[in-house]
Amino acid sequence: MTRNEYIRHLLLSVGTNLAMLALRLLRNVLLARILGPADRGLFALLSALPELIGAVTSGGLNTAVGYQAARQHPMGLLLTLMLLYGCLASALATLLGLQALDAFGQELAITRQLGPFAALLLLAVPLFVLKSALFTLHNADGRVGTFNGLRLLESLTPLLLFLALFWMWPHAALNAALISWLGGLGLVVAVGLCLLARYHSIRLRWDPASQGQLLRFGGRSHPDVLFQQLLMRADYLLIELFLGSEALGYYAMATAAAELLFIVPEAVTTPLMKRLLQQGEGIEQLTPLALRLTGTAMLLACLGMALIGEWLIVLLFGDAFRPAYPALLALLPGIFSLCYSSILHLDLLGKERPGALSLFAGGAAALNLLLAVLLIPSWGIVGAAIASSVAYGALALAMLLLYWRVSGVDIGQTLLILPSDLRLLRAQLGTAI
Repeated sequence: MTRNEYIRHLLLSVGTNLAMLALRLLRNVLLARILGPADRGLFALLSALPELIGAVTSGGLNTAVGYQAARQHPMGLLLTLMLLYGCLASALATLLGLQALDAFGQELAITRQLGPFAALLLLAVPLFVLKSALFTLHNADGRVGTFNGLRLLESLTPLLLFLALFWMWPHAALNAALISWLGGLGLVVAVGLCLLARYHSIRLRWDPASQGQLLRFGGRSHPDVLFQQLLMRADYLLIELFLGSEALGYYAMATAAAELLFIVPEAVTTPLMKRLLQQGEGIEQLTPLALRLTGTAMLLACLGMALIGEWLIVLLFGDAFRPAYPALLALLPGIFSLCYSSILHLDLLGKERPGALSLFAGGAAALNLLLAVLLIPSWGIVGAAIASSVAYGALALAMLLLYWRVSGVDIGQTLLILPSDLRLLRAQLGTAI
């Protein structure tokens, strides 16, 4: 992929992500205003648990199938391994976990909060694992348009289902939100499988040699994915433990507002995933370009969110969620750091450094947990946000230093946009218009 081709793909991905941003924002607004802080916190907890459970059971496998798909391994084989070692393993782990909670954890706060809704995880977890695998396979295969279409469907379907169900059951808003969430996952999985079958044979197949190779790579990547999820979502569990569902509802809105800014790194990495995993000629120019564009755009986006964040929270989510603003401010430095991590993670995976990535993610997750336990009792959700930002920044710095060491690219060439980049962007925008 040349620089010009990358810029064209980038502009297309930006358009797709803007549409996704609007849909996600509308859904978050409706959920916040209709559910209120307590039920919104419970919904956030249920939505976060499949990510954590999936990371524990099969996170490294998802990375491995993406790596192999970028190198043109048969999709039927990769899908077989994902169904067996991903979906089935995660479903069994969820079942065992629920049985353990029922037998030994009746007095735990999280058990009381989840209540009968915990059983939904038996469906949500394997669906989430398969959905993530399908997204990875399509993007690693270079099907950027298909990947973007599935992401749009993922954003649109739960919104439409929630509106329809809430219209029918106005006094069961939480039930409507949960059903629409699960229905959206199911539809995206079905469409993703159909589209994969359109481009490849997805007949299930078994190859012990390839299975061993994939599982070894997945095993090396697994700690990285697990620690990444702990880094991103352990704060939800700790806030629920220390402060309760209402505080988690405020924090969920702060993170929802901050994570809307992920449109920037998502737009950059979507057309680059296959190229970064394959590496090859020109990669030492392409990766710094992507880092510079992302860092500059994210810096401007974070400054803008800091200025209008409180007004935006009150306008969109209601005055009841005003306490989320201080946590949003504390999260922004960390969100800015993550924009570099998302690109460097793919590049370093392509350079076959999964072990180092696991070590970095583990250190960041441990730092986050330590700081969160120390800060949340005194500072509340702001303490959780500070802990996350410090850990995100430490992770990004470690990745930048490793990238500089293995690539020889000066760190100054990776941070902010250069005049030559502006000329290239102007030329590409002129061509597009």
